[in-house]
Amino acid sequence: MGKTMGHNPTMKHTLTALALASFAAGVSAQTAPAPVAATNTDLAVRGSVSWSGANVFRGVERSDSAGLVQSAVTIEYNVPGFTGVSTYLNFFNADGVERTYTLGAKTDSAYGIIDVGVQRLTSPSVRTLASDGFTQIRSNNEIYVGTTLSTVALKPSAYVYYSNDLKQYTLELAGSKTFSGAAVGLAGFDIVSKAYAGFSHAGASSYDVKNAYEYLGASVDLTRAVGQGAVLGAGVNWAYNTDGQAKTAGSTAWVRVFANFKF
Repeated sequence: MGKTMGHNPTMKHTLTALALASFAAGVSAQTAPAPVAATNTDLAVRGSVSWSGANVFRGVERSDSAGLVQSAVTIEYNVPGFTGVSTYLNFFNADGVERTYTLGAKTDSAYGIIDVGVQRLTSPSVRTLASDGFTQIRSNNEIYVGTTLSTVALKPSAYVYYSNDLKQYTLELAGSKTFSGAAVGLAGFDIVSKAYAGFSHAGASSYDVKNAYEYLGASVDLTRAVGQGAVLGAGVNWAYNTDGQAKTAGSTAWVRVFANFKF
């Protein structure tokens, strides 16, 4: 039986989210709802802050009912002499629950993006299928490769991840569409819809037993550009997995407020 997140966030987290949004609204950056367009300068810095009612990773909820603050910073550098080729560093933090460090490279053309990289996912604690309904270790290294087709409707993307630590590979397909809010009486706003589906398979490792499942997810965000570059947004999210674990199986719904900015 699936579970649904229907809690109200505490006043503390609500005030935190509003403070983060107010901060980002004052940052001067180029407006760019996701995905962020290629920069015309050699170096670009992007960031985001958000409050999320749940921490969902590949279709599985991994947070408590109080929600959490998430933040990310990306530094991207265009490689001189190679048009459309860049390297990037990314740091993601989920309120002390987990951190991810990513080093990647990509090519960006009129047709789309080819993206490769390696990331290190860290956690202050170890979680297992038997006790928590999902596997999370203190340090998990993954490699990945993916592509996004910019000229095709819904901008479809496909990514493959592999973790040698967990003996796990994941395939995820996704697509997105942005609509002008003016069509529904919300001039100055955009409506961003996204959907994704994936399959994850982990062989038996020193950390956990063999396991495999499929997952689905979708989101609808209402966004607005503010000032010279910040983008504020709020939306609803849904995810579902077939893992069959008693503590994490089924569906999860949650809300999120966020701010994106770019230097």
